[in-house]
Parts: sequence; structure tokens; C-alpha cells
Amino acid sequence: MKPAPVTLVIAAKNCEDRIEGTIKPWLGRVEAIMVVDEMSSDQTAGRARSLGAEVIVQAAPGENFDRNRKAGMLKAKTPWILYLDTDERPTPALLSEFSEFFANAEANADDKEAVAPRVQGVRIPNDFYFLGKKLTRGIYNPKSAEIRLFRRESYDYPCEEGFHRGISVRGEVVRFKNSYRHFNVNTLSEWFIKTNQYTEVDALAHQGQPAQPRTLVWRAFKFFCKYYGIKQGFRDGVHGFLSVTYFMLYHFTLGFKIWEKQLLKTKKIEEDYLP
Repeated sequence: MKPAPVTLVIAAKNCEDRIEGTIKPWLGRVEAIMVVDEMSSDQTAGRARSLGAEVIVQAAPGENFDRNRKAGMLKAKTPWILYLDTDERPTPALLSEFSEFFANAEANADDKEAVAPRVQGVRIPNDFYFLGKKLTRGIYNPKSAEIRLFRRESYDYPCEEGFHRGISVRGEVVRFKNSYRHFNVNTLSEWFIKTNQYTEVDALAHQGQPAQPRTLVWRAFKFFCKYYGIKQGFRDGVHGFLSVTYFMLYHFTLGFKIWEKQLLKTKKIEEDYLP
């Protein structure tokens, strides 16, 4: 099987136990694999290199791993780029669909009526796992699919402020039928670490937004009611309850971190109590 003209870009940090599982399914299917390692203290970079990946080691500006991911994209030389995170795994069906897409594109390169040669980006759906269970409702939207595969000359990635900024492309976009698996949170410890890290960066990016405590509490209450009740998160049992609670607390924490940063502009807590 001829590798697709694609660079797989992976942003990574301290994930030596995951990086092999991220890379191995794509070996032989893509021309290049680029890992941007955020100064890991473990063997993430070494294990990636041992599998043939090109590795860039650099601190993420503002601790924003999206910006590290973009650095990897800018280094890519292939016509196409695919990005995945270290907690994401392709299904066998997705791997087959991926290879078929590029086989069809090559076979129909001169056919103006063929779809594949015209496509600039591909949306790929995901199966969302929380504490090891695949969610079916609540915060999970089975219709959602992000642009993960795109032409190198056709994309925009405005990731300078905040986490999880999406890709947009200039041109036609199609959607794959098959999905990848996203193991979003595997342990409660990981849950709290991610929340603190992500909200800190997002709070810096949005510290000019209004943040009234009463409003923040009301928004959190509405969020829980919407996703646990209306969106039927309760159907996923305790995992549904915890996942909705997690994302509610994420937005709650983010809002109060914005409020906190606004407060500290006018009040130095320890200095204000000096004799």
C-alpha cells in the first residue's frame, strides 16, 4: 500500500504511555509523522523517534498546545495534513476509508467531475469516551465532526488565543463516515489537571469579558440542566452524570478565573493586609 501524501501532526507532553498507540496505526499509511513535544520530562520524544517520527521539542507559547500543533503543521511538506491528539485512536473502518479516499484521489486526479481531487478538507466524526465508557448523549453530539484532514495550502488555524480552536479551509469540505475514538478523560486526576491547565490559558485570553459571580452560578446551573436533562446525559448513568458535571465545572472555573484576574487588577491580596 502506497502511503498517502499526508503528514500526521501530534502535539504531545508527558505521554510516553500513549504516544506509541497514537503513531503505530498510521505507520505505512502516511508519508510523514511530526510530533511536537512540549518539553516532556519522560520518554515521549524518544519513543516517538524510535517509531520514525520527526520530533520537535519546544515549550508551548503561553502553555497553549494548539500553538505547538500549529508549529508542526507549518513544518509539514506534504500536500495534506492530518492532526490527532495522543488520546485519539482511529477505528479500523476509519483507516480503510482514509486509504480509499487517497487511492480514489490519485486514480481520478484528472477527472474534473470526481469529488476527491476537489476536496480541500475532511470532517472526521468521533466516538467520545469518558472514564472508559463511550457516551451516547449529554455533552456528546453524535453529529459533530471536526476538520482534521486538510490541504496544506488551504487552511486557517487561529490558535493564538485559547485552547481547542478549530480548523477552517478555503474550499470544498466532505465528511468521512467512520470515526476515531477520543478517550477524553481516563482518570479523575487527569480531569482536574486538564481543567486547571486549560482554564488558566482561556482565562488569560478572555479576561476582558464580563464575569459576575451571580451570572456564573446561574450559567452553571443552566448548563447542567440542559446537558443532563434536556440532552439526556442521565441515560449514560454515572458516566453521564460525571461528564456533564466535569464540563459544567470547567466553564464555572473558567468564569471565576476571569473574575479573579479582574479582581487582582485592583487588589493585591497579601499586600493589602500588610501593616
